[in-house]
Amino acid sequence: MALTLVSEPNDAIRRLLEGMLTRLGHEPLLITMPTLERALSADLFIVEPKAADGKMLTQAAHIANPSLPIICASTSIPPWELCEVGVVFAASLIVPFTLGQLQAAIELASHARAA
Repeated sequence: MALTLVSEPNDAIRRLLEGMLTRLGHEPLLITMPTLERALSADLFIVEPKAADGKMLTQAAHIANPSLPIICASTSIPPWELCEVGVVFAASLIVPFTLGQLQAAIELASHARAA
């Protein structure tokens, strides 16, 4: 079971994402701030970087653990400002997405971490 940090401001999307992750055998953990301990112990981070605090959370997680795979789950492409500070998303999902698309993104992120 992979510990997956989740930062999603929309309650409905967050509950759906948590259910999908559980169904795929992951342990979702909702976060509002990626502490060093959480960032180091997590296997994956799924974030909505366009949320009010999304950019800051993404950058903080990346600084705390540069090898932590990050998946962008948003209504559009990841913000370019994050690329400028060195954040590379392992995968991107456009909301709404299917269980299969989430699973494929997680597999892609897992391969990115292994490489």
